[in-house]
Amino acid sequence: DRAAGHARDAGVTVRWVHAGLVEAALPAGSFDLVSAQYPALPRTPDAAAERALLAAVAPGGVLLLVHHAGMDTRHAHDSGFDPADYVWPAMVASLLTDDWEVEVDEVRPRVAPEGGAGAHHTDDLVFRARRRA
Repeated sequence: DRAAGHARDAGVTVRWVHAGLVEAALPAGSFDLVSAQYPALPRTPDAAAERALLAAVAPGGVLLLVHHAGMDTRHAHDSGFDPADYVWPAMVASLLTDDWEVEVDEVRPRVAPEGGAGAHHTDDLVFRARRRA
């Protein structure tokens, strides 16, 4: 409701979608920016989530992915999380074709409040690619 109010105040029309990335069936090539921060996108044999991210970006648009780097897999498994079950930026990057230009693909220090959510993650993977127009 709060976001809808901000959109109304700004005089913009927003189509709100509450669905999983793959299930949302977003219109192909219709977004100037597709951004996913720390997404928990399940891996599938057909790379459905990876393909949905790429397909949503319009020509000239940008795909921005940020994820935790250097994850301690033992700690993750102890918490009931298997990183191998989820999509990582490198998996999306491996599907890029010649109509994409990688602008950023690096590890950056993460600034997080001490003791806050995710404070034990010290670095992030940052991946940004632009679809050529």
